[in-house]
Amino acid sequence: MKTQIKQTIYEKLYQMKTCVEREIETLRDSVLLSQYRYLTKETSEGTVWTDALQTALREHERVIIEPSEEAYLIDYTVVIPSGRHIEAEGAVIRLTAGCDLLMLRNENTLDGTHMPIDRTNPDRNISIHGGRWEESHTKRAGYGVSGRYAPHIEHDENRVFFGVSTCMLFNHMENLMLSDMTFAHTAGFSVQIGDLVNGVFENISFESCYADGLHINGGTKNLYISDIAGEVGDDLVALNAYDWQNSSVNFGAIETVLCKNLTLSETSRYKAIRMEPGVYRYDDGSTVDCGLFDIVMKNIKGIRTFKMYLQTPPYALGEKPEWGDVGSVNNVFFEDIALDLVAPIDNFGSYRMQDPLRGAFGAFELGAKIGYLSFENMDLTLHPEEWKYGYFLTIGPKSLCANGKEIFDPYVSSFAETLEFENIRINGENPEEPLAFIKEIAFDDINGDGNSTGKGEIGTILWDGLHIK
Repeated sequence: MKTQIKQTIYEKLYQMKTCVEREIETLRDSVLLSQYRYLTKETSEGTVWTDALQTALREHERVIIEPSEEAYLIDYTVVIPSGRHIEAEGAVIRLTAGCDLLMLRNENTLDGTHMPIDRTNPDRNISIHGGRWEESHTKRAGYGVSGRYAPHIEHDENRVFFGVSTCMLFNHMENLMLSDMTFAHTAGFSVQIGDLVNGVFENISFESCYADGLHINGGTKNLYISDIAGEVGDDLVALNAYDWQNSSVNFGAIETVLCKNLTLSETSRYKAIRMEPGVYRYDDGSTVDCGLFDIVMKNIKGIRTFKMYLQTPPYALGEKPEWGDVGSVNNVFFEDIALDLVAPIDNFGSYRMQDPLRGAFGAFELGAKIGYLSFENMDLTLHPEEWKYGYFLTIGPKSLCANGKEIFDPYVSSFAETLEFENIRINGENPEEPLAFIKEIAFDDINGDGNSTGKGEIGTILWDGLHIK
């Protein structure tokens, strides 16, 4: 059954990738961006090409940004209509230093924060190949400070799309391909995605980027993600079906994903990948299960921890947290991954102090309604002499109090029906007692506030074909 499900995922996504590539080939009306030089303007930073690129994209299907010794400067958001391809191999495109808006977005973007988006009339068939896409930053700016959404005003002071903070935004779309691109010095997310059907992201690198690389939100299905590498300040690839309102405008399931050949730079600050399920509530009280379904995570390097649990925003002890509930997860496959759990990924407070109640951490941290998860061909290094509460996997609530606030959600309970492990090595060996490396966490009013009782449970554990729980 496991092999059949994975094979179906592979076949569906390779077929999707071929269809996306064929649709790109139908775009033949081509123009050199230099033919629109008359629309440029000169500034102290250099030549600004915003109007030239925007006009070229309005008038032609393919826009070729030629290699140049000088960067192409952009000082306002460029909007990409359906049926467009940008070819930028050898070119550097840079957002001007004073611009706090995002650089590129598709035309018919929608905000799904307050109600589900209307899925009619999506943009279709947009692709970018090549190019070095830069911002002019030296550190993370913060949500809403950089990468703002530009509607029809010069500056988005009111954050019309509150949850957008990115260099490029693509949502409410079908058939998107980004390939052979480099992002550099992005202060927010490099690429933010949501409510997308059919996406190909291949051969993308990040240099001195300060937040997530690919930040993928809910309502999204059929993603082929391959050969993603580099230095980011947060997640290299985030699959955040559920997310906070300051970092998403799209909520719902993420379905059918192949994510392979990811390499996080050793210099990256935060060596984790978030795969966030949860339940999101709209303004009218209706809810959506932001689940994760049919996903393969394969050949991943440089990551310490995979996070797969509900996390609402921090809240003051004694107060109620923002509403949220655990989301669903089913048929997620992790394989060919080496992890060195040198320390807790959240290495402060109770984790750093190795609190016997709150201090358990894992290479995989679960907190959802889970059907089936598979772990295959794994090499995990633990450091028990230094960190006695490190595990291959933990399931259940997390708690970390700092400055009078609870960072996590200690009241959350979660359950996994079946976890299957095959060819797992811990510190170079197949463990004789695998259950010693799997931790079910339980809290009993751990904060003394009547809102910190939760537990994690596992139904069935299969280890190399043996039923051990």
